[in-house]
Amino acid sequence: MNRARLYAMIHLAVKRLGWDDGTYRAWLEKHTSKRSCSECSDSQLSLAADLLRDLGALDQPAPIPAGGSGPDRPTQAQLRAVTAAAKNCGLSGAFNDPALLTLCRRIAKVDNIRFLDRHGVSALINALDGWAASKARRRKAGKATDAHESRAV
Repeated sequence: MNRARLYAMIHLAVKRLGWDDGTYRAWLEKHTSKRSCSECSDSQLSLAADLLRDLGALDQPAPIPAGGSGPDRPTQAQLRAVTAAAKNCGLSGAFNDPALLTLCRRIAKVDNIRFLDRHGVSALINALDGWAASKARRRKAGKATDAHESRAV
């Protein structure tokens, strides 16, 4: 989704929630570490829109059909697993998320998730799970380093 659309969605949600400017900027800073939408990256804007959607201030997006139902097509459970794993990685979980589509192209060699077969979707789930585990290890290593430095002082 483009930045202008994300700006509009965020400001619409703020208006629906009845927040004043200070409340909105404090909330945005808490979730993105930026006080203005113009300072946020695309992924931070997408995350903010998802969080506002979870608060009920924005409508849920219409589901994108995932493709046919042949014997080699992904199951609904696999597609739900892709969504959950993508959210664990900090993505929106939507099948039209640019980062998820890029990963799909790199891992399964198809341009869109709706073209995946069962093996391709399994590879995508494994890649997302590995990415989430890597992020968790890095976060844990950063905390361990911080704790070690604080004990050394």
